[in-house]
Amino acid sequence: MARAIAARNQGDDYQARWFWFQACRLFGDRTKVVRVVYEANNIKSFDDISVYFDGRFDEEGNPLHAEYYQVKFHVTSAGALTWENLIDPSFINATSVSLLERLRDAQKKYAPCGTEAHFILHSPWTVHPDGLLAKIHSESDGRLDWHRLAEGGSRSELGKVRAAWRAHLGIKTDEELRIILRPLRIRQGRTLQELAESLNDKLFRAGLRPVDENCLCHPYDDLIRKLLQYGKTEFTHTDIKDICKRENLWMGHSAVEPTIRQIGIRSFLRWAENLEDETDAMLDLLRWFDGRNIRSPELWQEIYPNIESFLSKELRPSQRYDFHIHAHASIAFAVGYCVDSKSGIDAAVVQSTRAGRQIWRPSLHINAERYPSWTASSELISQDETDTAVALCVTHNVTADIRHYIEQENLPIGRILTFSLPSGSNQSSILDADHAKLLAEQLAALLREQRTGRERQGKLHLFVAAPNALVFFIGQVSRSFGSCVFYEYDFDSNAPGAYQPSLAFPPSK
Repeated sequence: MARAIAARNQGDDYQARWFWFQACRLFGDRTKVVRVVYEANNIKSFDDISVYFDGRFDEEGNPLHAEYYQVKFHVTSAGALTWENLIDPSFINATSVSLLERLRDAQKKYAPCGTEAHFILHSPWTVHPDGLLAKIHSESDGRLDWHRLAEGGSRSELGKVRAAWRAHLGIKTDEELRIILRPLRIRQGRTLQELAESLNDKLFRAGLRPVDENCLCHPYDDLIRKLLQYGKTEFTHTDIKDICKRENLWMGHSAVEPTIRQIGIRSFLRWAENLEDETDAMLDLLRWFDGRNIRSPELWQEIYPNIESFLSKELRPSQRYDFHIHAHASIAFAVGYCVDSKSGIDAAVVQSTRAGRQIWRPSLHINAERYPSWTASSELISQDETDTAVALCVTHNVTADIRHYIEQENLPIGRILTFSLPSGSNQSSILDADHAKLLAEQLAALLREQRTGRERQGKLHLFVAAPNALVFFIGQVSRSFGSCVFYEYDFDSNAPGAYQPSLAFPPSK
């Protein structure tokens, strides 16, 4: 009995903290969130938390009015989501109506075209890696990929899934099923501890008082449950502020400097779920990826034109910008390439550090004597080849992986030039924005000096293990590199030499 009560209480805490995570979005300087609801009574199963927007669009440019969350907490990791769970009423502690049926009813009422709202199943459980649901679930944004689900005839594995779901919902066509599934998102949430830690950062940035890690009682958990008892479930920015002032939870905060435009670029969802609340304009590249992996290698060629088009529309010379780049290193490099050092744009990067997120805006005049410089080394691979591989070992040493990849792919590499820092390869090797900018400029100079005339006629192959801020600043000076290609590492496989070519520069027209 005690364990059952503890489990139920943990589930309530999880839901309460996810509510406050969403409520903090009301305080973003550029938020599109206008209202947050706890335990809504107008929608079944996706009623735990509702978030309403004004002026927000989805990744395809469709107006998005709301997100409805079903928060499904599990005490242990002894389980995973399957396609059968969606048609099993017991999965949502019901006796006769399944989550998929709830989705159908909600979609008809609130997202008749399948785009007006998102219905999000939020759970610490993962999608079962060996199940059929994993074959169609996007790790980028949690949607079910209809193109993959629609592959194969009625006798195929996925054809049988489509048939089972149609029969369960009482519909006849795949098109009806597609519209019902279109607004569904299945997202793995943080653990209860991770959520508490992340929430503290959100509270602080919203002007609300963070919770002491040693506290046994969480004031925000207790507060939302008490408000629910009094029938108060809908909240605006003013409501939350007034309530938290009365409860001595309001600290206040200063707004971001209004003259600096905030630009967001996202190819990862985790830790950037609400990037649109923090930016004036955002480029969402999630649809090209499954987690960290590109859906298909040739899709890299579509990404740069999207970056270039977005930035050319949003940026103006002589203005100041903060770039929030929650994206692959290749994309950070491409953004820097577009915003090159001669563009006249005052650019800073919002960099995540151990001390929290910092705005890395370089000074106009940098004192080079204050900062450690590159340590460079060279390794001859072949006297017959003219291409050069560049290994930037800032956060970790990548030279052995590069050597393995060159041999594995038979790349035409003459030399490997390795650049590291005296402090070794670690997350704190780069001290600040001035250091990053200085290292980028030094790298450009060293590549001009160390490459022979013959090598400069060849191609540069870039393998980088470094913070995105440094990669962005390198991109800004990279037009002097000549022909080059960037490589992404497959972190999921963690196999030796698990690289893949991504973007080539100058980009082909």
